[in-house]
Amino acid sequence: MKNLRLIPSYPKDAASIIVLKKKIRNTFVLMGRRPAKSKFMPNIYVFPGGSVDQSDYKINKYYELITSLNKNKIKTRSNNHTIAIMLAAIRETAEESGLFLVNKNKLKSRKNFIIPDGWNNFVENSLIPDIEKLIYFGRAITPSFLKIRFHARFFIANFDNFIGSIRTNGELEDISWVNIKDAKKLPIADVTDFLIKRLIDLNKDNLFIDTGAYPIFTRKNNKKWIKWD
Repeated sequence: MKNLRLIPSYPKDAASIIVLKKKIRNTFVLMGRRPAKSKFMPNIYVFPGGSVDQSDYKINKYYELITSLNKNKIKTRSNNHTIAIMLAAIRETAEESGLFLVNKNKLKSRKNFIIPDGWNNFVENSLIPDIEKLIYFGRAITPSFLKIRFHARFFIANFDNFIGSIRTNGELEDISWVNIKDAKKLPIADVTDFLIKRLIDLNKDNLFIDTGAYPIFTRKNNKKWIKWD
């Protein structure tokens, strides 16, 4: 019988926000530990985030958001796809951390709109997610030899632009502020290590400025592979 060739699983869209807080001369990043029973990266510290859901496409019919982020930079099919990924980052961060990235100066009242799952807290409180406060930082693709795969986009956001208080819904444990210089000492994935190192290397005054350089991180032949777009 001929050997069957395994077909790599297709990576699912995902998004994370690297929430940063500056205090005097130190920079802190919000991180949490994935539970031991997680199928993907158990006991590993990560930034808040998760998979893109169909609700992240549907909700923009209500908000009618637009973005200045070029789809070629983030490698998406369309502007709607780009916005869905940005909204997923905001929704997942709110669910996992209790922090809402919203436009503090605007409210939108609900009028006969069926709320997609996951967006109840935003719509019922008339909160408008502020995608323009997300700074695109790069992406990563889970290697093809793994069964669970993601095409993750990473964004930076300033804690000053969030509302809410830190709490956990159980998807992340031990969620807290970590001095960015100490974050590399935690059990983290290689892509997280890469992103933290890049943040440390950046000038502190430029953390919330688009650098114009966007890395893609993955593994090829069991070695780190990084390309800059």
